[in-house]
Amino acid sequence: MIQDHPATGESRRRCSRLFVALSITTAVLSSVPERPMAMQAAAPPPAAGRGAAARRDPVLLLTLALRNDARVPLRPAAVATPDADLQPYGDGRNIVVATGAGPQLPRLFFGLCTGPCGFTVRDRARAFDLTGRAFLRFTTIVSGLHRVRPLVKLADGTLLLGDEAEGSTADYHRYDVSFSDCRWLRLDGVRGVTLGATWVAADLTKVDEVGIFDVIPGSGEWTAAGQPVERQPAPPAGGWVAVSTFEVWGRAVPRE
Repeated sequence: MIQDHPATGESRRRCSRLFVALSITTAVLSSVPERPMAMQAAAPPPAAGRGAAARRDPVLLLTLALRNDARVPLRPAAVATPDADLQPYGDGRNIVVATGAGPQLPRLFFGLCTGPCGFTVRDRARAFDLTGRAFLRFTTIVSGLHRVRPLVKLADGTLLLGDEAEGSTADYHRYDVSFSDCRWLRLDGVRGVTLGATWVAADLTKVDEVGIFDVIPGSGEWTAAGQPVERQPAPPAGGWVAVSTFEVWGRAVPRE
């Protein structure tokens, strides 16, 4: 009869004890009931009220449509959007509607403004709720250090300029500027300059007008003496803004 080596016998005893321990552990685990699905952690449902409204997708409220029949100053007659009122600010009366058959025409050209300039658009039938995920969408190309900023007029008449500024010198690009991401300063609508040194807590639940603004004057030289703005030649490269699309996305609210 062949006898086990002492080391071999000890190994077998260890394996036997390990097998028994594993068997007991398996039996204990199999006796624990499976956790019901209802008890597992789940994402909380959307909260009702203001928070839920803030997460709602915005809708297209207004598109600025321009007439494409003549190079004219930006005036109400140049706007083809129904039930929309146009309001220039700063030197906005010198913004020109450039016309033609190209892919970015008609477009607004700010290069002949002799001071900071911009405009807003107002819907006659409704105001704008620009809280939550509301945003301003526009297509622009710029020259030099010029940039496009959002401009809003609140229900109480306060005119505010946002700190978000967009524009590329390389080509036309579309930008979406979230109103909730902006910090706001009061704007003098005549001179086109900001007022005060502190940010304003803007109530965007009922906005009367929405637009864009450039805080730098254009580089136009007005070389055609005595001629109106639409007959002035385009300025040399160095300072201008061109905008080919303009949309307001948010929620509509009654004016009264």
